[in-house]
Amino acid sequence: MPELEAPGTSIGPVALGISLSAPVDADGWTWWALDVPPGLDGPPGVLQGGIVTGLTAALAQRIDPYGAPLHAVTARLEAPTLLGHRLVARARPSEDVAVHDVEWWAQGRRLVQARVELTGTDPLRAAGDLVALADVPLPEPRPDPLYPSCFVCGPGATHPAALHTYPAWVTRETLSIPWVPDVALASDDTGHVDPMVVAAALDCPTAWAAMDAVRAQGFVGVLLGTMRLRIAGPVEVADPVRITARLDAIDGRKARARSAVVDSDGRVLAMVEATHLAVRALPEVG
Repeated sequence: MPELEAPGTSIGPVALGISLSAPVDADGWTWWALDVPPGLDGPPGVLQGGIVTGLTAALAQRIDPYGAPLHAVTARLEAPTLLGHRLVARARPSEDVAVHDVEWWAQGRRLVQARVELTGTDPLRAAGDLVALADVPLPEPRPDPLYPSCFVCGPGATHPAALHTYPAWVTRETLSIPWVPDVALASDDTGHVDPMVVAAALDCPTAWAAMDAVRAQGFVGVLLGTMRLRIAGPVEVADPVRITARLDAIDGRKARARSAVVDSDGRVLAMVEATHLAVRALPEVG
């Protein structure tokens, strides 16, 4: 690993407070040091899984010479990313055109590996069930204390840009959540919500869609294992949308679920396919 400077450049929305060092090229990779501030929790003390996924895409875009929009990112979370530790990230072009490999590490252990496709947006049409959930009467939001400080759904979230999008069940396995993205969640002057935040917003609803089923098996909750985020169009700040989600399957400890951002015209702007792992205890962070 090359010697890296201390992080000092913002990546993603400035309001999130994530910072990156100057890049260093070595061994075919571009390397950075990465600092993530407190308050971006999923489970207490652990970086929220959607932010993990979106951040890998932002790193790939840093080395892409063409500036193509994000089409998709598939991330595998091999271990929880604990907040309060400096991370080391690296990215490189893969053998496939417009695709990049991204990893990050902490204390000598790889935590995340991702494949980022920078090939531009495409319509997402195979999501009729998620679109239908955007048309139901608004369910009552029901904050749950399981992830109390979660940046997205935690009733005690401490980050000033926290989303406060609480689970709102239509059935025991489906959700429909209203969201009006704050202007601070844009990463530039386009008025579009940063994909890092979109991924975060779509992560938690897939977890909550699975929660009733995993609790019925005696588990406490879930941790994100893999996520595939696809972008079909920009999510505008201050534009009311629905975040919808549904559980698709339970296979042992694995819970597979999907979620989408659906606008007022019924268009799917982004969609996530997630696999969560049921756990009997959340990580203890000391």
